[in-house]
Amino acid sequence: MGKRKGSLLLVLLCMASLLAACGQGNGSANPGEEPTAVKIIDKGRLIQKEAGSWLITAYVEKEENAYIDAYWFTMNEQTVLENSSGQSVSPDNIPVGAQLDAWHTGEVRESYPAQTDAAKIVVFEETQAVQDDMISESEAVQAALHSSSGSTFARAVKNAALDADKGIWSVELAEHETADQPAVVQIDARTGKLITAPVAVNEAFRVFSPEPGTESGPSFTVEGEARVFEAAFSWTLEDGHNILAEGHEMADMGAPEWGRFQFEVSYEKASQPNMMLILFVHSAKDGSTENELIIPLKVPEELIQYSTDTVLQ
Repeated sequence: MGKRKGSLLLVLLCMASLLAACGQGNGSANPGEEPTAVKIIDKGRLIQKEAGSWLITAYVEKEENAYIDAYWFTMNEQTVLENSSGQSVSPDNIPVGAQLDAWHTGEVRESYPAQTDAAKIVVFEETQAVQDDMISESEAVQAALHSSSGSTFARAVKNAALDADKGIWSVELAEHETADQPAVVQIDARTGKLITAPVAVNEAFRVFSPEPGTESGPSFTVEGEARVFEAAFSWTLEDGHNILAEGHEMADMGAPEWGRFQFEVSYEKASQPNMMLILFVHSAKDGSTENELIIPLKVPEELIQYSTDTVLQ
């Protein structure tokens, strides 16, 4: 009888051990409890949404080294979605570009980006105030992600900042292969369109071509954007002695919007190898020139006709 009791006690102890092991394997101490959630993304960004899976990345800097934490999270009915106040949020209301924290349960499947199951996602409210006619931070991040031509599959947002006066979102994007060299992508805060990096810029003009110092002539195209009253502005092409060409143009939108423009410049000869394209506006008060943007250019050799005064100099 004693042996039977001892055997029964041993069996019961073994069963208890097996049940405990099963509970630990599922990430919970007891059956029926929620698995223990482990935080693995701190203030990351939702980069991509696919059916049942979200790609979330975070830009990390440690000891002067930069890298990208990247995870594909499998979403399921047990995944908790809430805002920073603890209120439940619909997955449809969490846009690509949103800033969030993420937790997982269970194992992480080795790959890059890593793969795991989402236990909890907390989305942060956007803190940068925008005007009614401007896009939000998450929308700016979306636009920057779509504009990136890199081939890498893991990108992260280092920073996103709005210059409300200029109407520009600047989004710092990092690629997995060059995480320590994030690139700044500029997005028009009103249209959501990519702003091509200008070759010359001031408060009133952004010029994309021609580039300063390039040989231009006898005709060339000027492309850019202007933020000027009633969309009107003027320009001259000078060689330091003479006005080679001049004109008046209209952008397709007036201030406070940035309006696109494109016009042709033609000239016959210049008196020296250097010339300047000058864009400006006339003051509504006294007609004086304001917001001059000067772009230095080179004259092709065959178009240089030195004057007597130039030779004497």
